[in-house]
Amino acid sequence: MAREFLSVMPHRFWQLYSKLMPIPCRLCGKMSQYRAICQACLQNLPSLGDVCPRCASPIKNGYLCGHCLNQPPEQDLSFSLLPYIDPVKRLIADLKYHDKVFLSPFFAQLMADKLHDRLLPDLLIPIPLHPNRIRQRGYNQAFELAKALSTRLGIRTSNDYLIRTIDTQSQAAIPFKARKKNIQHAFKSVQTKVPSHIAIIDDVLTTGHTANAAAKQLRKAGATTIEIWTIARAIRHY
Repeated sequence: MAREFLSVMPHRFWQLYSKLMPIPCRLCGKMSQYRAICQACLQNLPSLGDVCPRCASPIKNGYLCGHCLNQPPEQDLSFSLLPYIDPVKRLIADLKYHDKVFLSPFFAQLMADKLHDRLLPDLLIPIPLHPNRIRQRGYNQAFELAKALSTRLGIRTSNDYLIRTIDTQSQAAIPFKARKKNIQHAFKSVQTKVPSHIAIIDDVLTTGHTANAAAKQLRKAGATTIEIWTIARAIRHY
């Protein structure tokens, strides 16, 4: 009963409840203290292993993957916490579409634990949603993640550097080959000067077209080192 009740509980009530009572794990339903995922499920989350530092794709040999050697992406570095496979897919769908915003600090803490020992950027910029999408969903999961990372890493975050000018189709809803054209002119930098070292925050890095389009705009505005940070990385198969 508790699990069914919490599945529809609004975010603010869930936060209060979780401070007072154990909560059901989002994956197995067993009661967990302080975390959205119980310790057993947390330990069983899949791992990315060795990755290309530029695009975060898993690699077996070498320093950079073949794709980045032949067609380097716009970003200089990428970091992804987990591979985009189940049960990670389920958790991100909860965060993105089902109002489970409490998962953003959970993922942010796991990301911060991995990121704290690297040279950190001066600013976190979440991938923006179009206003129409914000009205439908009620929040931007990338901004929620950026805020949680900002608190844990002591880095400023802002929604005021990049806007989405076109209400594009969801990238996941269209064929792979159409995704680049779909997102190509969707973003605009709205500041005349951007800090030199920035990290773009999103939930999933899939084809990289969204990240590329955003990074190009921010590069034009003065960013010299651009990183992409995401919860998950889709695994490409060639």
